[in-house]
Amino acid sequence: MAPARLIQPPTCLDCLRRLVHPTPASPPSFLSLQTRGARSSTKAEEEDLQGIPVRLLQDIQGFGRRDAIIRVKPGRMRNYWFPKAQAEYMTRQRFKELGLTEAAIGVRDRSFGTKLLVESEDVLAEEGPKETWKSKKDTLTLPPEETLTLLETLLPPILTFSRKPIPTVSAPLSSEHKPTSTPRSPSLAANAAASTDSTAEVSTSPPTGEAASVAIFGSVSVSDILTLIRERLLEADPAQGGSVALEAEAVQIQGLEGEDRIKHLGTFEVLISAGKDLKPLVRKIEVVPEE
Repeated sequence: MAPARLIQPPTCLDCLRRLVHPTPASPPSFLSLQTRGARSSTKAEEEDLQGIPVRLLQDIQGFGRRDAIIRVKPGRMRNYWFPKAQAEYMTRQRFKELGLTEAAIGVRDRSFGTKLLVESEDVLAEEGPKETWKSKKDTLTLPPEETLTLLETLLPPILTFSRKPIPTVSAPLSSEHKPTSTPRSPSLAANAAASTDSTAEVSTSPPTGEAASVAIFGSVSVSDILTLIRERLLEADPAQGGSVALEAEAVQIQGLEGEDRIKHLGTFEVLISAGKDLKPLVRKIEVVPEE
């Protein structure tokens, strides 16, 4: 029987060995040729199936539309999206509240937004000069003047944070302040009542004057203040509130004496800057005990 003719001679070294030294148990060499060019999942596709589930609160270019549930890296959500109120964590409780299951988790749309920008640029290039074209990215945030007006209108005068106070342990009384008993006269009867000196009583009430600062569990940082500002803006105006973009440098907490965060109960003044040439907005930060 003539050997089977191959349409194309193999170039794989392992395949050549099988042709020269076939083994009885192995199938015919022309059936065991390696299949080349088989499509496998790319690294980007594998990354899209990993990470934590989140729900987009606005359209994000390269990821998907608002309300889309996808998986992203925890660092992107923690450092970028969540502080800017662009997405929310999808926990089991959140899935239950929305009446969804984990089957609703989709895949990131890497082409979302890019196609819209290219098409709009092509249309405007035909209609007029390119200088009149304004990208979609520029319309996602408001100018500094409009941002300041929106903050003055929608942001309440006092932003309240609740923190658990750290219990303080009072110092024991020193020996010189301990109450001393008045000596009893031996001439008094055993059941006779003896008067006491009022000056021997020690007051346990706290000292008068300015009370000491009460430390708290969990400080209030600039990031916490930015998150609360975005929440208040979105509650007051869902349409315009998400268009306000503030960075950490735009918020300054006054009266911390070298600290960068609030670590005790009290009321503090914070300056919110919407632009370099604009007067900062003044608001109060109130840290109250957690009930």
